[in-house]
Amino acid sequence: MMTSLAALLLGLIAQGDAPAPPLCQVTDYGAVADDARLDDAGLEAAMIDCARSGGTVVIPRGVFVTGGVNLRSGVTLHLAGGAVLRGSSRLSDYRTVREGERQAQGVVTAVNVEDAAITGSGTIDGSGGDFWTEGDARPEGAVVVHGCRNLAIRGVTVRDPARYNGRMTDCDGVVVDGITIRAPALAPNSDGLQIRDSADVRISNCDIITGDDAIVLKASHRPVERILITNCRLTSDDAAIKFGTGSRTVTRHVTVTNTVITDSRYGIALFMQDGGVYEDSRFTDLIIQTGSRHVRDYPIFVDVDSREGGGPHGTIRNITFDGLDIRTGGNILIGGQADAPVTGLTLSDIRMTIEDAIDPTATTGKPRGNRLQAQRTGAADFSGEVGHIVLGHAQDTIVRNVRITETESADRRPALVERETGNTLVDLAPGSGR
Repeated sequence: MMTSLAALLLGLIAQGDAPAPPLCQVTDYGAVADDARLDDAGLEAAMIDCARSGGTVVIPRGVFVTGGVNLRSGVTLHLAGGAVLRGSSRLSDYRTVREGERQAQGVVTAVNVEDAAITGSGTIDGSGGDFWTEGDARPEGAVVVHGCRNLAIRGVTVRDPARYNGRMTDCDGVVVDGITIRAPALAPNSDGLQIRDSADVRISNCDIITGDDAIVLKASHRPVERILITNCRLTSDDAAIKFGTGSRTVTRHVTVTNTVITDSRYGIALFMQDGGVYEDSRFTDLIIQTGSRHVRDYPIFVDVDSREGGGPHGTIRNITFDGLDIRTGGNILIGGQADAPVTGLTLSDIRMTIEDAIDPTATTGKPRGNRLQAQRTGAADFSGEVGHIVLGHAQDTIVRNVRITETESADRRPALVERETGNTLVDLAPGSGR
């Protein structure tokens, strides 16, 4: 049976589109499957040859070991069914690339690349088990992308990264579609997709189970904006969707929709710690089921604070949560500061089922979003309030058509607790909490 890739190329030839882009199969350039040796020479030769006129580097079935494949502009890296591109278990084998002001290593890297793609049904394996006990002496991750334009990542599986599964920084026009990500719950720093200082990113039809945040947005040097996350399944030992904690500039115009979140510490977490802005974003038509090894779970967590304890407070405004089905033992916590209230937040059309409600007074202090960040004094902290929805230092909040169902008598507590709020519009369904 003709492969879809071959059929496409023959179709172009038949139409007279000449010449057809080359197919560069890495085994034709000296790479050898399943011999446990580094295949970098063959992988690099195929990439260089394909980059001359633009084409597809094909990794066929089998395991190929690398210290880093560097994607070129105009090239598609295609992993065929049964292909495994495995990162070396030795840090010394990895090529170093410049990721802005820092150096990085990855199984697949793309730096200042345009009009390129990573496709196929094969696997990028980060060999993370060989690095997870090594502290910072690890490659940056499985897929490391910096300064790219018009990049697509489709279909592949990414698993067991040394650090991140996928990280993109300073990119514009990225499509991530139909990929699978897998990392164990205790894999350190194993963010599924980390989007930093990037714009016009679409993430769709992805299935992510990982030990750190499933999808995390960080705005440190330029705005993160026009981000769409849709039709995904997410499981995280931390936050399924997270803004921050890196938040020096602006994160805006983010839409998360038609997504299922399961077995996560946080469903949606917005950590504002660096004086920036989160604004004009929507979370709609979501199923959120929390559950983790941690003491507290939050289906929605929104918090303003200061990383160093004395820096300026940032701004969170005009955030909408609409059409959510939630099952949790935790609560929704919205917490601003006296000089930086959360403003214009909407909770609407939400069905929230409480089972085995967690006692918020049993722990001390709110989460900080990073286990290395110490507790600080002087900042407002509403995490000890007993209520299914807690609003603190929040202005112009809408709580509309929200129904809370408690499955056990022990789960009963106030549906809504307000502290230092103003202009709250409340419409709770009858019987929601006490």
